[in-house]
Amino acid sequence: MVVCPSCRNVNPEESTVCTQCGTTLEPGHMALLPVRRTESERPPIEIRKPPPPSKWRPVVMVGMIAFAVGGVGVVWLLRPDPCSGTNFQSENFGYCVLVPDGWEAGPAQFGVDVTLDQFAPPTESATVVVEAVDLEGGTALDEWSAFVRQRDEEVGLTPGAASETSLDGIGALQWDVTVTPEDGESFQMREVVTVRDDIGWRITLNDVSDGFGTSAIVFNDMLDSWQFR
Repeated sequence: MVVCPSCRNVNPEESTVCTQCGTTLEPGHMALLPVRRTESERPPIEIRKPPPPSKWRPVVMVGMIAFAVGGVGVVWLLRPDPCSGTNFQSENFGYCVLVPDGWEAGPAQFGVDVTLDQFAPPTESATVVVEAVDLEGGTALDEWSAFVRQRDEEVGLTPGAASETSLDGIGALQWDVTVTPEDGESFQMREVVTVRDDIGWRITLNDVSDGFGTSAIVFNDMLDSWQFR
Protein backbone atom coordinates (compact mmCIF):
# COMPACT_ATOMS: atom_id res chain seq x y z
CA MET A 1 0.00 0.00 0.00
CA VAL A 2 1.02 3.60 -0.55
CA VAL A 3 -0.06 6.38 1.82
CA CYS A 4 -0.79 9.71 0.16
CA PRO A 5 1.54 12.37 1.60
CA SER A 6 -1.18 14.98 1.21
CA CYS A 7 -4.44 13.49 2.46
CA ARG A 8 -3.10 10.29 4.06
CA ASN A 9 -5.38 8.17 1.88
CA VAL A 10 -4.29 4.55 1.53
CA ASN A 11 -3.77 3.62 -2.16
CA PRO A 12 -2.92 0.32 -3.86
CA GLU A 13 0.78 -0.46 -4.20
CA GLU A 14 0.87 0.14 -7.98
CA SER A 15 -0.89 3.55 -7.80
CA THR A 16 1.01 6.55 -9.17
CA VAL A 17 -1.55 9.17 -8.11
CA CYS A 18 -3.85 9.34 -5.09
CA THR A 19 -7.32 8.02 -5.89
CA GLN A 20 -8.77 10.56 -3.44
CA CYS A 21 -6.99 13.87 -4.00
CA GLY A 22 -4.95 13.24 -7.15
CA THR A 23 -1.58 14.00 -5.55
CA THR A 24 1.30 12.22 -7.28
CA LEU A 25 2.65 9.22 -5.49
CA GLU A 26 5.91 9.15 -7.43
CA PRO A 27 8.98 9.11 -5.15
CA GLY A 28 10.62 12.49 -4.68
CA HIS A 29 11.12 15.34 -2.15
CA MET A 30 7.73 16.40 -0.86
CA ALA A 31 6.62 18.23 2.24
CA LEU A 32 4.36 16.09 4.34
CA LEU A 33 1.34 18.03 5.49
CA PRO A 34 -0.17 17.39 8.88
CA VAL A 35 -3.18 15.16 9.10
CA ARG A 36 -6.37 17.14 9.05
CA ARG A 37 -8.99 15.80 11.37
CA THR A 38 -12.40 17.07 12.28
CA GLU A 39 -13.04 17.99 15.87
CA SER A 40 -14.90 14.73 16.39
CA GLU A 41 -11.88 12.75 15.11
CA ARG A 42 -9.35 14.39 17.43
CA PRO A 43 -8.38 12.32 20.46
CA PRO A 44 -9.45 13.92 23.72
CA ILE A 45 -6.72 15.69 25.72
CA GLU A 46 -6.64 14.44 29.29
CA ILE A 47 -5.42 16.88 31.93
CA ARG A 48 -4.72 15.12 35.16
CA LYS A 49 -5.15 16.95 38.43
CA PRO A 50 -2.19 16.85 40.80
CA PRO A 51 -2.71 14.50 43.71
CA PRO A 52 -4.01 16.26 46.82
CA PRO A 53 -1.46 16.83 49.60
CA SER A 54 -1.30 14.14 52.18
CA LYS A 55 -3.39 14.79 55.25
CA TRP A 56 -0.47 13.50 57.33
CA ARG A 57 1.97 16.14 56.04
CA PRO A 58 1.17 18.77 58.74
CA VAL A 59 1.44 16.09 61.41
CA VAL A 60 4.82 14.98 60.07
CA MET A 61 6.09 18.58 59.94
CA VAL A 62 4.98 19.27 63.51
CA GLY A 63 6.60 16.04 64.60
CA MET A 64 9.91 16.94 62.95
CA ILE A 65 9.92 20.38 64.58
CA ALA A 66 9.09 18.87 67.97
CA PHE A 67 11.87 16.31 67.52
CA ALA A 68 14.40 19.02 66.66
CA VAL A 69 13.39 21.17 69.64
CA GLY A 70 13.49 18.16 71.90
CA GLY A 71 16.95 17.24 70.65
CA VAL A 72 18.25 20.72 71.43
CA GLY A 73 16.70 20.50 74.88
CA VAL A 74 18.32 17.14 75.57
CA VAL A 75 21.73 18.45 74.48
CA TRP A 76 21.27 21.48 76.73
CA LEU A 77 20.30 19.32 79.71
CA LEU A 78 23.14 16.85 79.15
CA ARG A 79 25.83 19.45 78.49
CA PRO A 80 28.82 19.31 80.84
CA ASP A 81 28.44 21.52 83.91
CA PRO A 82 31.13 24.22 83.59
CA CYS A 83 31.19 24.59 87.38
CA SER A 84 31.51 20.89 88.20
CA GLY A 85 33.86 20.33 91.14
CA THR A 86 33.70 23.92 92.40
CA ASN A 87 31.80 25.58 95.24
CA PHE A 88 31.80 29.23 94.18
CA GLN A 89 30.20 30.79 91.11
CA SER A 90 30.93 34.48 90.67
CA GLU A 91 28.01 36.86 90.34
CA ASN A 92 30.29 39.56 88.91
CA PHE A 93 32.42 37.63 86.41
CA GLY A 94 32.19 34.48 84.30
CA TYR A 95 34.10 31.89 86.32
CA CYS A 96 33.81 29.26 89.05
CA VAL A 97 36.41 28.18 91.57
CA LEU A 98 36.87 25.84 94.53
CA VAL A 99 37.21 28.00 97.63
CA PRO A 100 39.42 26.44 100.34
CA ASP A 101 37.73 25.19 103.51
CA GLY A 102 37.28 27.98 106.01
CA TRP A 103 37.83 30.76 103.52
CA GLU A 104 35.20 33.41 103.01
CA ALA A 105 34.14 34.52 99.53
CA GLY A 106 32.15 37.50 98.34
CA PRO A 107 32.17 40.87 96.60
CA ALA A 108 34.58 43.59 97.67
CA GLN A 109 34.04 47.27 96.96
CA PHE A 110 37.06 49.21 95.68
CA GLY A 111 36.25 52.87 95.35
CA VAL A 112 32.76 53.98 94.38
CA ASP A 113 32.12 52.07 91.17
CA VAL A 114 34.45 49.05 91.27
CA THR A 115 33.21 45.75 92.68
CA LEU A 116 35.59 42.77 92.62
CA ASP A 117 35.58 39.27 94.08
CA GLN A 118 37.60 38.65 97.23
CA PHE A 119 38.55 35.46 99.07
CA ALA A 120 40.18 35.36 102.48
CA PRO A 121 40.59 33.13 105.54
CA PRO A 122 38.80 34.62 108.57
CA THR A 123 41.79 34.76 110.92
CA GLU A 124 44.77 35.19 108.61
CA SER A 125 46.16 38.06 106.56
CA ALA A 126 45.99 36.45 103.10
CA THR A 127 43.54 37.75 100.51
CA VAL A 128 42.84 36.80 96.90
CA VAL A 129 41.23 39.41 94.64
CA VAL A 130 39.74 38.69 91.20
CA GLU A 131 39.29 41.43 88.59
CA ALA A 132 38.01 41.20 85.00
CA VAL A 133 37.80 44.09 82.52
CA ASP A 134 36.67 44.44 78.92
CA LEU A 135 39.54 44.94 76.48
CA GLU A 136 39.69 46.24 72.95
CA GLY A 137 39.19 43.49 70.39
CA GLY A 138 42.37 41.58 69.63
CA THR A 139 44.28 42.64 72.76
CA ALA A 140 47.04 40.08 73.34
CA LEU A 141 48.21 38.64 76.66
CA ASP A 142 51.54 40.45 76.58
CA GLU A 143 49.77 43.78 76.08
CA TRP A 144 47.42 43.14 79.01
CA SER A 145 50.26 41.98 81.27
CA ALA A 146 52.30 45.08 80.38
CA PHE A 147 49.34 47.25 81.36
CA VAL A 148 48.93 45.47 84.72
CA ARG A 149 52.65 45.69 85.47
CA GLN A 150 52.52 49.41 84.68
CA ARG A 151 49.68 49.82 87.17
CA ASP A 152 51.82 48.09 89.80
CA GLU A 153 54.70 50.44 89.10
CA GLU A 154 52.44 53.49 89.25
CA VAL A 155 51.63 52.71 92.89
CA GLY A 156 55.28 52.22 93.77
CA LEU A 157 55.61 48.43 93.33
CA THR A 158 58.38 46.65 91.46
CA PRO A 159 57.09 43.56 89.62
CA GLY A 160 59.47 40.61 89.36
CA ALA A 161 60.20 38.58 86.25
CA ALA A 162 57.14 37.08 84.57
CA SER A 163 56.80 33.33 84.02
CA GLU A 164 54.33 31.32 81.97
CA THR A 165 51.45 29.42 83.55
CA SER A 166 47.87 28.55 82.58
CA LEU A 167 44.35 29.14 83.81
CA ASP A 168 41.70 26.58 82.80
CA GLY A 169 43.91 25.56 79.90
CA ILE A 170 44.47 29.13 78.69
CA GLY A 171 47.95 30.62 78.60
CA ALA A 172 48.67 33.05 81.44
CA LEU A 173 51.56 34.98 82.99
CA GLN A 174 52.48 35.40 86.64
CA TRP A 175 55.01 37.33 88.69
CA ASP A 176 55.72 38.16 92.33
CA VAL A 177 56.12 41.51 94.05
CA THR A 178 57.82 42.07 97.39
CA VAL A 179 57.03 45.23 99.32
CA THR A 180 59.02 46.34 102.32
CA PRO A 181 57.50 49.45 103.90
CA GLU A 182 59.54 51.76 106.06
CA ASP A 183 57.39 50.91 109.05
CA GLY A 184 55.61 47.64 109.59
CA GLU A 185 55.83 44.08 108.30
CA SER A 186 56.78 43.40 104.70
CA PHE A 187 54.36 41.58 102.45
CA GLN A 188 54.34 39.82 99.12
CA MET A 189 52.01 39.67 96.12
CA ARG A 190 51.53 37.23 93.28
CA GLU A 191 49.83 38.46 90.11
CA VAL A 192 48.29 36.06 87.55
CA VAL A 193 46.92 37.55 84.33
CA THR A 194 45.30 36.09 81.22
CA VAL A 195 43.07 37.12 78.30
CA ARG A 196 39.97 35.23 77.20
CA ASP A 197 37.35 36.43 74.69
CA ASP A 198 38.66 40.02 74.84
CA ILE A 199 38.37 40.07 78.65
CA GLY A 200 41.47 40.73 80.72
CA TRP A 201 41.67 38.74 83.96
CA ARG A 202 43.83 39.62 86.96
CA ILE A 203 44.00 37.38 90.05
CA THR A 204 46.14 38.69 92.91
CA LEU A 205 47.31 37.02 96.11
CA ASN A 206 48.42 39.29 98.99
CA ASP A 207 49.97 38.09 102.24
CA VAL A 208 52.63 39.00 104.75
CA SER A 209 56.02 37.61 103.84
CA ASP A 210 56.09 35.10 106.72
CA GLY A 211 52.87 33.39 105.60
CA PHE A 212 53.23 33.84 101.86
CA GLY A 213 54.70 30.39 101.19
CA THR A 214 51.70 28.63 102.76
CA SER A 215 49.08 30.87 101.19
CA ALA A 216 50.76 30.51 97.78
CA ILE A 217 50.14 26.75 97.93
CA VAL A 218 46.43 27.33 98.64
CA PHE A 219 46.37 29.97 95.91
CA ASN A 220 47.78 27.52 93.35
CA ASP A 221 45.13 24.96 94.33
CA MET A 222 42.44 27.57 93.70
CA LEU A 223 43.87 28.32 90.28
CA ASP A 224 43.97 24.60 89.44
CA SER A 225 40.21 24.40 90.13
CA TRP A 226 39.44 27.55 88.12
CA GLN A 227 36.84 27.14 85.37
CA PHE A 228 35.59 29.75 82.95
CA ARG A 229 31.91 29.65 82.07
